[in-house]
Amino acid sequence: MILLYIALVIIFTALAYMRYEAANVKVKKVLFTENINHLKVVHLSDVHISLLRVDVKKIKKILKKENPDLVILTGDYIDSTRHIPAFLNFLEKIKGNYEIFLCYGNHDYKTFHKNEEGLKKFTTDLERRGIKVLLNDSVVYSKGDRSYNIIGIEDFKSKRHDVKKALANCKSNVTANIAFSHNPDIALELPEDAVDFLLCGHFHGGQIWMPFDFEFKILRHERVCKMGIKKGLNKLNNLIIYINSGIGNVLIPLRFLSPPEITVLYFP
Repeated sequence: MILLYIALVIIFTALAYMRYEAANVKVKKVLFTENINHLKVVHLSDVHISLLRVDVKKIKKILKKENPDLVILTGDYIDSTRHIPAFLNFLEKIKGNYEIFLCYGNHDYKTFHKNEEGLKKFTTDLERRGIKVLLNDSVVYSKGDRSYNIIGIEDFKSKRHDVKKALANCKSNVTANIAFSHNPDIALELPEDAVDFLLCGHFHGGQIWMPFDFEFKILRHERVCKMGIKKGLNKLNNLIIYINSGIGNVLIPLRFLSPPEITVLYFP
């Protein structure tokens, strides 16, 4: 009986800690330059609004403090059309004096499976709120005397990506090509030297830590995992990849040794 009580206490404590961790976001900063004339980008991913435990007020406070030029979101916002109002409300609350770009993730596409009209309406609702939805497309963002191709590529897992189309309108002689997509496997589809930086999500940093990288070796089938590219800052040939651990949760609103993440990146 004593062993049962001890086991229950351990389980309860572990669950309480995992719930606590899921609500406490970490701000990570990645400097690609120390020049004060940088492009400052905040990267958010995997909101999963129905299982988000980070207080939106905390997210808004971080964004206000960082005051970025751009905010880029890399997919997985909703798991049902019922979640759309909550996600739109989330975006309204975090909006500030910066542009917001986003692409969709596999959960978003699954929500609108065989409902292209619904997906189009969702995109229109976002764009009406000033959000720039980049789906296999690019725009040029300028700051001072520098310009950047901002490239949004649709989700690899959903088989909607079209790299050639996404790169078609990129301008030459820019400071950097910054691409973003949901699934990091898209890195293996990019032509060599076509992109300088790639921002992704999808893996949640593991969400619930497992020893010996079991999640990435057994539960995940993405090719980049097998190459040791799982989270944070990575390099593949000449491509710099950043994989955000996300702020939301999938399946359960718990995390263990993989806290929610907001990344601040400083580009040259």
